[in-house]
Formats: sequence, structure tokens, C-alpha cells
Amino acid sequence: MRKLTFLLLICLMPGTLAAQTTRRAGATDVYAVVAEVDRIAAAQTLWPNFDPRRVPIEIYDGQDTLLFRHPAPPPEFISLSSQQGVWAFPGRHETVTANAPVKLNKVWTATVILKSGGKGSSLRERAALVIHEAFHVFQREHHPKWSGDELELFVYPFDDAELLALRRLESESLRRADIARQKTQEEEDALCWARLALQARRERFARLTKGAATYERATELNEGLARYVEARAARTRTANLPAAEYAITDVRTRAYATGHALALLLERFAPAWATRLEAGENLSLDELLAAALLPPKSTPAPDSAAASASYSCALPKPFAESARERAKMEVASLIERRAVLRREFNAQAGWKIIIKADAGAPLWPQGFDPLNVLRLGEREVLHTRYLKLGNDAGAIEILDRRSLTEGAGAQHPLWGGVRQLTLAGIAAEPSAQESAGKTTISAANIKGEFRGARLERAGQTISIFLQPQSK
Repeated sequence: MRKLTFLLLICLMPGTLAAQTTRRAGATDVYAVVAEVDRIAAAQTLWPNFDPRRVPIEIYDGQDTLLFRHPAPPPEFISLSSQQGVWAFPGRHETVTANAPVKLNKVWTATVILKSGGKGSSLRERAALVIHEAFHVFQREHHPKWSGDELELFVYPFDDAELLALRRLESESLRRADIARQKTQEEEDALCWARLALQARRERFARLTKGAATYERATELNEGLARYVEARAARTRTANLPAAEYAITDVRTRAYATGHALALLLERFAPAWATRLEAGENLSLDELLAAALLPPKSTPAPDSAAASASYSCALPKPFAESARERAKMEVASLIERRAVLRREFNAQAGWKIIIKADAGAPLWPQGFDPLNVLRLGEREVLHTRYLKLGNDAGAIEILDRRSLTEGAGAQHPLWGGVRQLTLAGIAAEPSAQESAGKTTISAANIKGEFRGARLERAGQTISIFLQPQSK
């Protein structure tokens, strides 16, 4: 009887799911968004050789996951007879954790979360967001080097107040260059501010670590150009660099805007820049712009500290002084904030999960959200949105919950792997079981499974001790 019931459910599922998905998708206009993507792509070339209509798209609308133009849908997706070339999965598919490119059944796919009331109030803006993620798929396939090593963020010198002050001077010059660029009668001003921004960057990069500078440039190519393509699709012509700049640790967020701003300046002063990049020219955006902007007459050599004095544009002296004072205060505040967050995390009431890896077999990052992490100490990292860790014994995935990792290596909190993961403040008792040599742990937004592990309980703390796996 159970077998018959199961078969009946299988037979009924496609039609039922198709009806539900068609109805639910209408709430967020997923089909209309994809149609708008196709309309925009047909009307204009957003980037040389890039056509978002050729990119598989996976969209979670808050209730179901819809898959478009995928050449090999996984078996858990059901073809919708009412929509040719569309497959559906009830709920959020495990591959959709953020707006990002993923490998779905070995095929690069743009994943997007489009819930009601989400980013983008207009149909065109939501379509532009999908195009942004589709461009990331194009980058992975054609320009794999256009991506910064996110692990660099964990050793980025955020405690250097002078570096932060120089960053603020660079950002303000770039912001003014972007404003002037939008006015055809102010071309000389745009040139001057762009040169000043590049000079400030040279001074900053001379102080910055090589790895950090490489990260910024690669992220500008990756996220800055995706933002540029998205803005072209949305018909937005400004980089929107904020006058207040960015918070001290928002290096990655800043790269979206600075990369976009540099791309718009290149569009204005070096029209063939995109074609050169697409042809394989191995230069960063600021290097391309520096090559395109001839220095003003009688300007000292670019490395000269006096170079900025010859520019007709200049930031007010009080601005620079204020930037340095503000930077000192922000660094002090960051140090205090780390201590407060550590205390708050450890003081959370409720259940706690601790996973300890063997010294010879640490857990390795298999996925994390670089926009929502904060280094609390030499080995501690607080993850506030998404994290997946694993090794030969198994893996654990956390979504929309804070978790604290302790690194196994001495030089980097993640590069050497993770020796301990802590989850705290869990309201309901987690489900933790041992069966057939496997240990499973689950709670709201937490799911893990390990082989050959030892499970222990003490009050409201559940500890899982991982053992090395035999080869």
C-alpha cells in the first residue's frame, strides 16, 4: 500500500507542481523578468561576445525554484508543460544561496533570488539584476582570472588608518571625476579628477600589500564590470559613489562602485577598452585608464609625491585632514567592535553546536559570503549569513545564521583550514543522531552530516568530534 501511495504521488506531482509554480511565479513576475532579459539583450550589445539569452538561469521566487534554458536539468527538477524550456523545483533548491554563479549539474548557471519586494522596483531593474549574474557566468567561462581571492579579505590591513585615509582621498577624486564625466562641457575637469584619483591610488598601492592590491583590481574586473553591464541594461549612467565613502571593512562593496566608475571613464576616454579586454589584454581597469589619459603638460613623473600639486583640481586641505582624523577613529572603533561582537556571540542564550576537527584533517571552506564576514582575531572569523565547511568526513551548511570559525593555520584564519566551528543562540533543540556510522546534525537553517564522528552532549551544548578518514 505504501508503494502504491508513493507511485500515485509521483504521478500527481508534475501537474500539481506545474500549476502551483505557474501561479506562484506570477507574484514576482519571474517569467516577465526573463522575457525582459531577452528583450534587452535583443535590443543592445551589453558587452562584446556576451549574450544573456545563452546563459542558464535559476531563480528562486520565495516559494519555488525555476530553471530556464539549462541543457541538462538535474533529475529533481520537473519540466513544466505550460512553459517550454522551464523546469521547477518545489522550495529553494540547495544551489540557490545568493545571487551568484554556480555549477548546476556541471553547467555554469546564474542563480538569482527574486522575492516580492526584493531588489529592483521595476521590471527592467530586476531583469538587469539577472543580467548581472548572467555576466558572471560569462566571466567564469571566458575570463576566469577576473576574480579576486576572497581569502585576501581576512588578512587585509584594515587596522592601517593611513591606508584608509588614502582610500577616502582616492574615492572622492573618483567620485568627482564621475560627476564631471556626465557633463560634456566639463571634460577637462573629468580628466583632471581621474588623473588625481589614479595618483592617489598609486600612493595607496605603494603602501598596501601586493595581495590586497591584486584583490581590489581583480574584484573591480569581476564585480565592477558586472555592475557596469547591469547599469547599461538598466539605463543607469552614474557609478553612484557615495560622498561618505564606505565603512572601513567594505573593500569588496567599494570595488563594485570603483570598478563601475573606472569602466564609465574608460567608456568616455578610451572607447575601444572593452574590446581590448575581451581580446585578452591583461591589464586592470585603473591601468587601462592610466594608459588612456595622457598626463597634463609639465606634470612630474607619476611616482613623484609632488605630482598632484600640478593638477588644476585639488581636494581641499581640510578634507584630507578630516579624512585622516576620521580614519584613526574608525580603526579604534573597529577594534572595539570586534571585542563586543565576540562577547555578544559567546553570551547568546539557547543551544550551542560545536564541531571540532582533528588537527590533521581540518574543515575547509566550501562556500561563504564575503560580504558578510568579519575577522575578530588572528584565527577567529564571524560569518553572519552563509557558510559551508567540509572535509573527507562530511560537510555542514549554515544559512542566515551567525557562526564563528577558528582557523587551524597560524598565518591565516581560513587558508590553513578550520579546526573549530561554533553555532550559538539556537532556540529549539537541534536534532543530532548517530546511525550506521554517520552523525547528522540539523536545526533551523543548519544541516550537517559526517562519517566516523563522535557525538557528545553536555547541557545545551552538542559537540561533534571529527576523526581523520582512512584512504
